[in-house]
Amino acid sequence: MKTSQKGLSGSLKEVQFLGLHLLTGWFDEVAGWMTERIFDRPPTPWIVTHININNYCRLKRSPSVAESLLEDCVMVMDGVGMKAGALLLGLGWLPDLNGTDLFPLVMDRVKERSIRIFLLGSKPGTARKAAEAISRRYPGIEISDFHHGYFEDKDESSIVSRINSSRSDLLLAGMGFPKQESFAMRNRYRLETPLVWNVGGLFDFISGEKPRAPYLLRKIRTEWLFRLALDPKTMWRRNVVEAPLFFIDILKGMAGRHPRWKIDRRADPTMKYESKSRPADQISSGKRM
Repeated sequence: MKTSQKGLSGSLKEVQFLGLHLLTGWFDEVAGWMTERIFDRPPTPWIVTHININNYCRLKRSPSVAESLLEDCVMVMDGVGMKAGALLLGLGWLPDLNGTDLFPLVMDRVKERSIRIFLLGSKPGTARKAAEAISRRYPGIEISDFHHGYFEDKDESSIVSRINSSRSDLLLAGMGFPKQESFAMRNRYRLETPLVWNVGGLFDFISGEKPRAPYLLRKIRTEWLFRLALDPKTMWRRNVVEAPLFFIDILKGMAGRHPRWKIDRRADPTMKYESKSRPADQISSGKRM
């Protein structure tokens, strides 16, 4: 998707980061941009995802996902590690945007406009708690429906039909990277929501299932230490294994060697596209690429 098609203005810009096109900007401006995308009513959904160090490393293991995101998705730079990488690459100290802090800003902008939100993801029960928490905090927002993220492949079509039947304006997909992105890309020409926002573990925090770091730790950008202490089994790989691998790529990038985001279908079966092209009926109706 070309930058000109994304309606970027002000401090919002897309930077070339080791071959990826990453959106960066201040929180308020990005929240405004996302709100505009919801009310654009595009023929096909806008798909937004966050790229932090962990997701970057996962993309390297799933190049078909990377290819698809490069073609059809807005990728947002997320995390202090990505900021440090951008600085080393000569891009400057850029703003980054984590979904947990961006979410309330978007909700504050849309709560007076009676939008409908569908929540898809997390464990059974967590999505319900997150939906209830959103309804309490933002009474002007209607939770149209919700569903956990542990469904089988055979149920995917019925999930898409359920989302469309809910007439939602925003789909929050919280199934983890890259499962949520794969779902969105596979169903891009079926989903009727204006915006699909891939939010990772957001529902866990909104529902209270997991605590956020104290404000001071978030302010000095050390929330990762808090999460490592709470969940070392999950977080050790991100911080002990993936972070060094990421910065090796940064050093290669400083020398002019970027990763190749290419597909090896034999090694990467994660994307199960029925077709890379648009259905004929959507082409004739002018669906946006």
